[in-house]
Amino acid sequence: MITGPAGSGKTSQVLEEFRAALRAGERGARLLVPTATLARHTRNLLAREGFLLRGGAVQTLSGLVRELTPDAAEVPGTVLYLVVEEAAKRAARPEFARVAALPGFCAAIKRVIDEFIAAGCDSERLAAARPEAPLAPAFLAVYREVERELARRGLLTRAARIARACEHAASSGIRALWMDGFHVLTEPELSLVRELARTADVTLAMGDEVLTDAMRAWLFLAGFEEERAAGHRAQAVRAHFVAPTIEREAEEIARRILEQAAGRPFREIGVIVRAADIYVPVLRTTFERFGIPANFYFDAPLERHPAVRFLCGVIDAMLAGWDHGRTLAALRLAPRLADSVALDRFDFAVRERIPDAGLGQLKALLFDDEGKPFPGADRLAARLDRLASLEELRSWQVAPKDWAARFRGLRNLFRPARPAEAATHEMALEWRAQSEALDAFDAALDEAALALPASRAIGIETWWRAVKAALRLTPLRVTDGRRNVVQVLSAHEARQWVLPVVFVCGMVEKQFPRFQPQDAFFPDAARCRLNESGIRVRTAAEFEREERALFDSAITRATLLTTLSYPEFDARGERNLRSLFLEDLLLDRHEARPVRPAPRRPARAAEAAPIRDPQLLAWIGNALPHFSPTRLEAFLQCPFQFFAVKTLGLRTRPDRPEERLNFLKQGNLIHEVLAEWWARPQDLGPLFERKLAEFLAEERIPRGYHTERLRNAMLDDLTRFVREDAWPRAAVTSRMEESFEFELAPGVLLTGRIDRIDTTPDGRAFVIDYKYSAAKKVKDKLKDENLLQAPVYLMAAERVLGGRAAGVFYIGLRGGLEYAGWGAAPDGSVSADPFPENWLERTRERALEIAGRIRGGAVEVAPADTAKCRYCDARDVCRVNLAEAAEPEQEEEA
Repeated sequence: MITGPAGSGKTSQVLEEFRAALRAGERGARLLVPTATLARHTRNLLAREGFLLRGGAVQTLSGLVRELTPDAAEVPGTVLYLVVEEAAKRAARPEFARVAALPGFCAAIKRVIDEFIAAGCDSERLAAARPEAPLAPAFLAVYREVERELARRGLLTRAARIARACEHAASSGIRALWMDGFHVLTEPELSLVRELARTADVTLAMGDEVLTDAMRAWLFLAGFEEERAAGHRAQAVRAHFVAPTIEREAEEIARRILEQAAGRPFREIGVIVRAADIYVPVLRTTFERFGIPANFYFDAPLERHPAVRFLCGVIDAMLAGWDHGRTLAALRLAPRLADSVALDRFDFAVRERIPDAGLGQLKALLFDDEGKPFPGADRLAARLDRLASLEELRSWQVAPKDWAARFRGLRNLFRPARPAEAATHEMALEWRAQSEALDAFDAALDEAALALPASRAIGIETWWRAVKAALRLTPLRVTDGRRNVVQVLSAHEARQWVLPVVFVCGMVEKQFPRFQPQDAFFPDAARCRLNESGIRVRTAAEFEREERALFDSAITRATLLTTLSYPEFDARGERNLRSLFLEDLLLDRHEARPVRPAPRRPARAAEAAPIRDPQLLAWIGNALPHFSPTRLEAFLQCPFQFFAVKTLGLRTRPDRPEERLNFLKQGNLIHEVLAEWWARPQDLGPLFERKLAEFLAEERIPRGYHTERLRNAMLDDLTRFVREDAWPRAAVTSRMEESFEFELAPGVLLTGRIDRIDTTPDGRAFVIDYKYSAAKKVKDKLKDENLLQAPVYLMAAERVLGGRAAGVFYIGLRGGLEYAGWGAAPDGSVSADPFPENWLERTRERALEIAGRIRGGAVEVAPADTAKCRYCDARDVCRVNLAEAAEPEQEEEA
């Protein structure tokens, strides 16, 4: 019997019939559902109602097939992919020559082969149908190779295993069978249903929206009768809102969930997602911020789990000769080490040595300049010794099963530490995920071994390539046993859920409905002809119909309220096209409200109290025996920044090699070149190349496109300066990189280094400071009263060097040549404004005030220019959220 909905009551009707069979003690009663999650959910529901279920009473169709054919060896999806890779190479079709080695191409071939297997169509039947498609002969050649390899290994396709299950259907002991919630049934699955119907009363609950004419005709010929379900559930209220962005959409969903949670448990609320790769990360993060417990019914690639990433990272690092970058990335995932102070220190040392390689060089970094190990180095040394034991694998040439046996011991490298405090649910979920991921890793090893020739000895490169492919294709879903959580479901998963309140997000074109392009191997025209010949494969039109069915199902999952939503703009700021499915609903549009999570702890005052402890103040005085103009300016920008970076000496993580030639390093290189060139005039090109080569070697910066682009820009800027500089060089005597030190007042010492000081025979001194910043912006420095470098340099020129201050100039070099400053050149070729009145005396008083505040313990968060905060090295520990002041709208708290 087929039941189709007059409304949406078929699910409750099927469950009620199954309950009645259980109450009557029917031993041969079975309920089949489409997913393992739904099977577990249904078993839990019935158990809470007091029913005692025998093994297999509620299961999936795949579970029933495994029960009927316990000894059959079905080819796993990962093994089939690896077989397809090898088959594509052996077939050596010229049409595929340029793409046969690409993972995406092999995955596309496997997907189409899976489709033909689901249709019960082997290569012989496909060839007999003579498909009219340009790539059909090449595809058939690969398909035949795949079938030959599977037959050689004794592996069955799913269709072949179902055919074997049909032979045992009569002896299954099933007398009454209900199949509920199936979106589509393949030809082999329909054959199994027909065989079961010979000895059992079978009820197949499928909706009109998914029951195609072909399937209905097939079932009618198989002896099934169609009935209309009598039950009807009242339609839920429907609402609709639009948010500016996907992040605001997620926040509005969270706000509405919290409103609903005031009167109902979280478990009665669901969120249906069609574009999981786009929405799941955003929803997960948002719900965590708002304190909403949620269970996400989505698989993640096994290779992304931290435990598996660690194991893969270790092998990849070993194969790369213990490349420092790869080895450090793996150690950062190692349990018992990842959050240790010792690894933080080691991390900085290693990053400074990248791109070096070798375990010996890594071990040398565990010691300071005096040869003493730093605290915690012994644990790191022990870990590196364990990694060194993997070196023997390089020379192994063994069978795949032996590789699998050896690699199963890798999980011993990942041993989490015992918790230092009482376990929370989050910790328990993390431990469960680690255990399941490591078990799945071992299973992937077995599948990789199954995919490779069993008797041939192979090296680690061949073996590891197969393992990486298996890990990439293996899904991981961690079981979350919490009951009172929001259910976040895929559109397919949600088909058999019924909840009071449901949100359907992402209602934009190409997400819901998804765009389904025509298949490259068998376009729609070829697929239509295959359908005419009896091979049931889906066309683009059927995919569109399936999307409509999924939407119709999604908006009928709620009993009280369904809320549909979408973001108005995408990540690029372009306007989204709302889903065509919304056009038929005629819903009023509402706007999302600005919202943020309520603070979980009292807000702290933005301004921190000064340090008052005498011992700490004494320590600060000892730590800062002198001041430089740069330090004084850093304090004026923000006392907290100065405290974190200058007083405490906190360092940021060293840059990666390709990032090391930053603005600061470029400026240092320019200064070195100009210092030597001005002191000893020579051909600029060779001088620059020599200095650049020394600099790149010292900083371990690789030669590449980015480095070459910056090299060309720096050389152009230097050449421009040499060509266009109008300063009267012959009229002055120059001193380069001149250091100074003088006492501003008792106990206040100023130090620094001046790029260039030019003096004339009559004793006038001119201070020159090179700025490798945009030449057009160098004049902006004259307006910034917090820049003390120029007057301090003039004070140094007079007090230490004995000159008479006559001028101070910034020279902007990047992208042009611009002088900006005070005074005039010796010959008047460069002129600027006169010195401000009492400039040096006012600078002296201000410097003394700053020194007093620093040594007096001032650490308040008070940035003078908030635009500079995004460049501040201390921004991650700053205690003020500067974004709040820029909020255009008043946000409510949730």
